Amino acid sequence: MILAIETATVACSVAVAAPDGRLLAEINAPAGPAHTQRLLADVHHALGMAGAQAADVRTVVVGLGPGTFTGLRIGVATARALAQAVGARLVGVPTLAGLALALAEGDAAAKATALVALIDGKRSEVFAACYLRAAGYAVHCASDERAPALDLVRGPAVVPAAELQAFLSPWPTAIVGGDGAHLYAAELPAGAHLARWVTAPSAAMILRAWEACSPGIVQGADEVLPIYGRAPDAQRWTARTASTSGGGGT
Repeated sequence: MILAIETATVACSVAVAAPDGRLLAEINAPAGPAHTQRLLADVHHALGMAGAQAADVRTVVVGLGPGTFTGLRIGVATARALAQAVGARLVGVPTLAGLALALAEGDAAAKATALVALIDGKRSEVFAACYLRAAGYAVHCASDERAPALDLVRGPAVVPAAELQAFLSPWPTAIVGGDGAHLYAAELPAGAHLARWVTAPSAAMILRAWEACSPGIVQGADEVLPIYGRAPDAQRWTARTASTSGGGGT
């Protein structure tokens, strides 16, 4: 069995798939309660829906972000602990790649159009990345010889919402999706196509991105680490306080 976890945003998502990638169960909680309160319960529930137990899991796939500090830390830590407990392979997938693949698979025009994934980064910013659909589209990542589904063109980057048009200027007709795209739809270029079917990232998206050999995939406990995108708030405030205190030394 394959277990997928995605917690980069306020949404909490778990999916279970058969060894051939066929989706067996999925639980998506778009907003709350907190990941700490529901993630493990959702994992057990999803496994039960699939008629499986934790011991049946052979691969754990987790979204790496970028996204919220707390959500990513909980999701990655849980995936690492579960993989270690059952002796499963541990795989990490950039969350932006999962969103981009959903854009590619949901729109026929994506074959020749840039795919821009946007995740709400708070503070009137988004985490952004641009992809193109690769010429050799992979169906499953069972073989290392298969070509990846997507090519990363730019990112990931932290982009102020007010600068989205400038970020997207090289791809004025891009297909754009993710919760950041919906939140700041008014800031998108006039020619951009907002994919209304792609909102918050989900575990199923992360699972598909792994199956399709999307860019940025890593394996093993030493490599599967959160992509925070920027320093957490506590670190930023600590640095700011230290800088302010140092400026008035005696």
